[in-house]
Amino acid sequence: MKIKKLRSKIAIAASLALSAGLVATGLPSAQAAGLQPTAAQLAAWKGKEITYYFYNDSQAELDTTKSQIADFEKLTGAKVKLDVIPYTSLDTQLQARLAAGNAPDVARLNNPGLYIKDSLDLEKYLGRKYAAEFLKGSTLQVTHPTTKKLIGVPYDLTVNGPFINVDMFKKAGVAVPTSWNWTELVAAGKKVQKATGSEYAFAIDKSGHRVSTAMSHFGAYMVDKNQRNVLPTSKFRAEKAIKIITDLYKADQAPRDLWIGTGTKYSSPTAIFLAQQTPIFFSGNWQVAALAKDAKFDFAAVPNPKELNGGGWPGGKFLVAFNASKTPDLAAYFLYFLADTAQMEQMDKNAFWLPTRADLVAQGVKYATRTADMGVFQADAAKTPAAAYGIQSVPTLTGNIYNKLRDLMTEVIAGKITAKQAVQTQIDFIDAQLATLRK
Repeated sequence: MKIKKLRSKIAIAASLALSAGLVATGLPSAQAAGLQPTAAQLAAWKGKEITYYFYNDSQAELDTTKSQIADFEKLTGAKVKLDVIPYTSLDTQLQARLAAGNAPDVARLNNPGLYIKDSLDLEKYLGRKYAAEFLKGSTLQVTHPTTKKLIGVPYDLTVNGPFINVDMFKKAGVAVPTSWNWTELVAAGKKVQKATGSEYAFAIDKSGHRVSTAMSHFGAYMVDKNQRNVLPTSKFRAEKAIKIITDLYKADQAPRDLWIGTGTKYSSPTAIFLAQQTPIFFSGNWQVAALAKDAKFDFAAVPNPKELNGGGWPGGKFLVAFNASKTPDLAAYFLYFLADTAQMEQMDKNAFWLPTRADLVAQGVKYATRTADMGVFQADAAKTPAAAYGIQSVPTLTGNIYNKLRDLMTEVIAGKITAKQAVQTQIDFIDAQLATLRK
């Protein structure tokens, strides 16, 4: 984006006589209102450096981020140090940095609730109405549970769902699914595996978040919007969802080592799918950019299986500024810049993200390629049950609950416990976690 245009977009507000505050117009975002640094701030920011703690799922995300940082630096005169961190050690490294007093200024996170106490109150810098620029409900995980202040912004919406190797399906004579249930998904995967000689029939990210999608399909949820443990009311449905996935791993029809051999960490079978070792890969829309770049075969996103419910499972990435920043107004403004309409639209198009800004959702994002894939994810987002958002009502616990489910799944796959035992242990764990909110 041209710097001249960007300056024009943000230079709408009148000056406000606050030495530490950004200036807000108070106008709706549809009127292209923005925030303008004061002259004093621009002078103070010149030559200052902030750190952006960042991870990426594709090269397109990294390249676009670097380009946007360059624009921000020209606009403000400040410098941004980009710290690129592997997703698998994202929280571990960040928590160690915070404990050591070496906090970054801004971070891209998937579990912002873990950092409630360390996050900057954005309303102080961006105004109370800023949250309304994003999809309703998307700010649940970045709203302080006590003060109700906004302490981060939803940067992108993610939707879980399956990809298939179209070439392998065609070779096996299996139709590309336009609708299916989990029994049909498993049967298709096994048929393609047998016909093509692939090593596996199915693979799913090692993630409690991803497994929650299958549980939702069977009508099983863990926490509702009122912060209650609802898993006891659907434990038999949860067992069915867990069993249909873990049975594939126990039978070596899915890559067991990626679950059992990676400890208590997330892992993804992306490389296995790219190597054509499995015809079905259950992940999410963020994979489109990497698959489009690296796949040597025809692939496609296909609809989620439907049992009691269809649709995906909501998630996303969030931008958070930290209260330990030496230049909090600059950190807040960098966050604002990245989540601006123009920057978000550019990233959505380049990296195949789904937008979180209400204005972009209303006008739609026009992707240059892979429009059919993104259409599948958008359709599944619309079909996602409202109950799937319930777990976001406990932002400080969301990550812990997902991770516990992931680790219990690993134990089931390893044959240490049954699916029934896993569900009961998860029920007890959620009860204990929710009890901490009442202390």
